[in-house]
Amino acid sequence: MNPSQPSDSDRKTLPVSIQALIVFMIVGAMIALLYPAVKQSREMTRSNANHRGNLRMLGMALATYSDISNQHLPMGGNTDQLNQPLHGWMTSLLPYINESAMAREIDDSRAWNAPENKKVFSIVIPLFLNSHFPEGPKQNAAGYGLSHFSANSQLFPVDQSISTETIQSADGLSNTIMAGEISSSFPAWGSATNVRDPAKGLNGCPDCFGSPDRKGAFLLFADGHVRFIDQNIAPQVLKALSTPAGGEPIPQWEQEF
Repeated sequence: MNPSQPSDSDRKTLPVSIQALIVFMIVGAMIALLYPAVKQSREMTRSNANHRGNLRMLGMALATYSDISNQHLPMGGNTDQLNQPLHGWMTSLLPYINESAMAREIDDSRAWNAPENKKVFSIVIPLFLNSHFPEGPKQNAAGYGLSHFSANSQLFPVDQSISTETIQSADGLSNTIMAGEISSSFPAWGSATNVRDPAKGLNGCPDCFGSPDRKGAFLLFADGHVRFIDQNIAPQVLKALSTPAGGEPIPQWEQEF
């Protein structure tokens, strides 16, 4: 045996308890380093879910409406014989969001903001609000319940109902914006003019789609999926995604946020 080489019996080892403590400290340090990133990821996931939740529910209600309406979407709004606005697309969804009793109280022959209908349309409906925008207005100065979402005016025209089959055979449901969140000029949910054109851009004007706290908007597509679109998306891509039956080629674009 080499006299300079210590034997196994001469080697000093740390007690098991101290070894375990060192391992525990190392693991604890790693958790401390990773926790902020994990927490941020969870908060982002929760934030995204909050943003998307009500939009997805609206998509489900629209899909149910379409299923029993010969594959047609609701009209963006309807008018009377004098071309005066009566009711909007959100009113058509009431029976499909468990508000059938409320729908029966509405006088369809009178406008949504007629005195006879004010009681119903003053009600704030949580599904029509952005759950990630709790400080957002819920009623306007006249006391009517507001909406934090609007529909694509190109899919929801006045006095006209568009077929989902038409959309599918042209641009495709997954490539066509149906509705989205808004951050200004909030309309009453009963309004017959609660529609906007996504092709105008995101966050760029009072009547554009947009998020209250992000540089873009969460948008609902005609196939029911929701994704975040950055406000810097190429205008020609946004235009192609906004038209229901334009038949334009859809260039490669930003994937789901």
